[in-house]
Amino acid sequence: MRLQTMLTAVALLVLVPAAARAQWEIEADPIAYALGGFSAHVARELPDGRNRLQAGVFGADVPDAFMSDDAFSDRSRGVTLKFDHFFGKRTAGFFAGIDGDYSREHYELKATGDTTDRNLFGLGPRVGYRFEIGQHLYVSPWFSAAYQFNVHDVELSGERLDQKKYSMFATVHAGWRF
Repeated sequence: MRLQTMLTAVALLVLVPAAARAQWEIEADPIAYALGGFSAHVARELPDGRNRLQAGVFGADVPDAFMSDDAFSDRSRGVTLKFDHFFGKRTAGFFAGIDGDYSREHYELKATGDTTDRNLFGLGPRVGYRFEIGQHLYVSPWFSAAYQFNVHDVELSGERLDQKKYSMFATVHAGWRF
């Protein structure tokens, strides 16, 4: 947790541009909470009004339906840094960007209770659309595809959980612009 706190603090320092015109935003992923986890993100619109930098923390218990072998469970916790470019008006409408994340994965073989932890780093493109609801509230469905740099199959008590080098992720964030 100390590493997550330090990475979040460094990312927040990077988010502070010189221009006073830029706006702060906070957002969360309600799906993460439904999966027994959490999601909290802070973003800063950059001075040009069409680019945005975001840092956040996340966690979830991965549902069995998303596991390649339901004999295992996976609890994910991590930090993320995202950069987005909006193609329409100021930080609204269609956007595309890059998403990097570091996560600590906790795997358990359910039958034996054996566990192992892995550190993963992923990087890849993301696309989405921001729907503005009034002056402050927004909802953004988005999708990312990431390459996992240091992923390896998980082996516990002779059982193997196949891991993929590429991951795809889709969700919806709800946010508030100050």
